[in-house]
Amino acid sequence: MRRLLAALIGSIGLTATTSIGAAADTALTSVVLSCSDGHSVAMTVDQATLTSLLADVQALNLSGTNSCAVDTAAVDPSSQTTDWTVFDYNSSNRALSPRNSPNKSPAFPTDGGTTWNFFFQPNVYTALFTTTDPSVTGDLCPVFAPGCNVVSDSITLSGDAASFMTQRRGGDCVNNTPAAVRFYFTAPSASGQSAGPPPTGLPPAGFYTKFWWSNPINLQMSSGDQTSPPISADLGNLYEWSDWDGKHAWEQPEAFMEAVQKVQSIGLSFGGECFFETGVTPTSPFTSEQFSSQFSETKPT
Repeated sequence: MRRLLAALIGSIGLTATTSIGAAADTALTSVVLSCSDGHSVAMTVDQATLTSLLADVQALNLSGTNSCAVDTAAVDPSSQTTDWTVFDYNSSNRALSPRNSPNKSPAFPTDGGTTWNFFFQPNVYTALFTTTDPSVTGDLCPVFAPGCNVVSDSITLSGDAASFMTQRRGGDCVNNTPAAVRFYFTAPSASGQSAGPPPTGLPPAGFYTKFWWSNPINLQMSSGDQTSPPISADLGNLYEWSDWDGKHAWEQPEAFMEAVQKVQSIGLSFGGECFFETGVTPTSPFTSEQFSSQFSETKPT
C-alpha cells in the first residue's frame, strides 16, 4: 500500500524565509516542509542539516519528481521543550501550523505527565502529534544492543463526535474514511539511497528516507468515544515501516537503520489507510472531542 498523499492544488516553489545569519545565531531552525504530493512535515534542525535539506529539496525540484517548499523561522533554544506538540493543517490545507501558544489549544499532560492530550478543533484537520524528548529520540537502535526499541501507545478518544474523517480521498484511496492514526518519526540528518533500480544516486536519493511511518500498524478512529487495545511497532522490524515515497524499510535497510539511529522527533500521524498524513477531523456536529495518548518506548533487554 503506497503512502503518498494526494497532490496539492497548484505548484509550490522553494522558499527559505529565515536568513543564514539568524539561523547561525540560534543554531536551531524550525522548518515546515510542504510538497506538491500532499506531504507537509515539521521539524527542528541545526544549520548543517538545514543546508543539506535545502540542497535536497532543490535537487528534488530540479529533477521534476516533485515540487517542494521549505519555510523556516528562527527558534530560541531556550524555548525548546520536550512537550508534545499538535500540528494542524492551516486554512489553505497546504502546510502545517503548530499549536504552540495558549490561545491555540495546545496539548496538555495528565496522570503526572504519563498521558498527553489535545482537543480537536471544528473543521480543522490535525496531522501530527510529536515530541523531541531526548528520552524517546536519538539512537533507538544502538549497534551493540540486542535489538531496537519498540514504540507503543494506548490511545483514548473521548467526546460526542459520531466519527472521524480524513481528506483528499486518504481513507481508502477513494473515500475520506476510514480515519486512522499511526506511528511516525523524522531523522532529518539521516539519508540513504532511494529504493529501486539503478541509478539510485540521482535526486531525490536520500530525501524520502528522512521520514518514516508505521505501515501497516495503525488504529482506525471509528468513534468519538473509543478505548482500544495498545498499538505497538518494532523499530527493528523492516516490515513495519515505510518512507515518504511509500517504500518499505526492507527495500532499503541501510537507509532505515541510519534513520532509527538519528531520530529527531517521534509520535503520531493522522490520515487514513491509504494516505498517512492527510489529517483527521471529527465529523460535525460535535461539542467536544479529546484525544489522549500514553506513548512509551521499550528498550531491548
